[in-house]
Amino acid sequence: QPLRRAVMAQDTGSAISGAVRVDFFWGWGPQAETMAGRMKQPLRVWALWPR
Repeated sequence: QPLRRAVMAQDTGSAISGAVRVDFFWGWGPQAETMAGRMKQPLRVWALWPR
């Protein structure tokens, strides 16, 4: 099922490099690990920039 939620950028991290990379933190524990494993999918991102 699609993931549809508003998120906030907090840091760039060392694994996030390149033009179109996103790292979504699911939390800790077995359930979070399962959800994170399913995240290698195409995505659409809208970025809001101040003027």
